[in-house]
Amino acid sequence: MPPITPELSAEIGKRLRETRDDVLAAVRERTDSDAPEIAPNTHTFENEDRPQAEMISHNEEHLADHETALLHEIDVALGKLESGGYGICVECGREIPEARLLATPTVQTCIECQQQIEREQERRNGPPPTI
Repeated sequence: MPPITPELSAEIGKRLRETRDDVLAAVRERTDSDAPEIAPNTHTFENEDRPQAEMISHNEEHLADHETALLHEIDVALGKLESGGYGICVECGREIPEARLLATPTVQTCIECQQQIEREQERRNGPPPTI
């Protein structure tokens, strides 16, 4: 039996494709100019505050990295959806609950495995800083 129903598969597929189209449209909008906003020194103009320009460029690079990672996650999820492996935790092989899949269609782990991953990361990196 497949891990998800055909109705859920159709809904998730629709959401993933719409999100992918939205991200690609945003990327195209930012990069369709003669000088993409992520190019070096794009935000440096005469008499401009250089640290501020560097910060803007850094933010643009970070956004581009995030969008690239998101597109990859969407493509992986779509591939699993088409091959029948969607909705199965990559860590333990159990089914991921429908509510979790609907909340985050690119998720690849069940809640228990994700919590374990986060505990291991915290052990390696130490606790998050308190503010």
